[in-house]
Amino acid sequence: MFESDLSLFVTKLLPVFLYPVGAAAGLTLVAGALTLLGYRRSGAAAAISAGALLWACATPFVAEWAAGSLERQHPPRPMSETPQADVAIVLGGGIRPNASPRQEPDLGDASDRVLHAARLFRAGKVARILITGGNIPWLTGTTPEAQMIRDHLVEFGVPVDVISIATESRNTYENALEIKRLKETQRFQTALLVTSALHMPRAIATFQRAGIPVVASSTDVRVITKTNRTMFDWLPDSEYLDLTTKAVKEWIGTLAYRMRGYL
Repeated sequence: MFESDLSLFVTKLLPVFLYPVGAAAGLTLVAGALTLLGYRRSGAAAAISAGALLWACATPFVAEWAAGSLERQHPPRPMSETPQADVAIVLGGGIRPNASPRQEPDLGDASDRVLHAARLFRAGKVARILITGGNIPWLTGTTPEAQMIRDHLVEFGVPVDVISIATESRNTYENALEIKRLKETQRFQTALLVTSALHMPRAIATFQRAGIPVVASSTDVRVITKTNRTMFDWLPDSEYLDLTTKAVKEWIGTLAYRMRGYL
């Protein structure tokens, strides 16, 4: 059963205050309030903590440690070592709608999922592709993500008649429920789950808990192997702040899913 719109809104809103930027902003507000109330030392401590948190989370060292701890659980395979399966299941993510002034959907980092699915099909690893992904309620009126992904797969040379889409799900749990329903008509026994390596631990656990036989086929790997570190690994960079935030999002999501019995 899908979540209510209110429940979905709350689950999207509350974690914002636990992400690095939200937490740092909260500490900054606390610092200001303490200072105004005359607690200058406590206010200074809160302000320093906010700055230190933001700095640390924006460094390559912290970001790569956080994201790498998730990506290494299901590392990508060479195509030659990828097992064959009946279908590839592609999760929505990484494609933004063609809202004005865009003339076509915008591809983000996670859109590697689309290209990876096309490569799996062209390599003969799967005979069909299932796509799941809709829109969150406050973005209604745009094209469902699953439909945009299908259109890109066709553009990449995948025949439209081997692609099935499910367009109602709004998060990973609902992705699994949609595919479970789709399985009743698609009749597959084995599946490759295609999503970002960072997201794979939570995704594959959710699908397996739902009783869907999936094997990880990770893509969109953000952390590469480094043989040495430099001083720049300890300097802040907005790109790495985003990476740390994505890792924190997965940690929070995993905890929330466990508490709700989705894993």
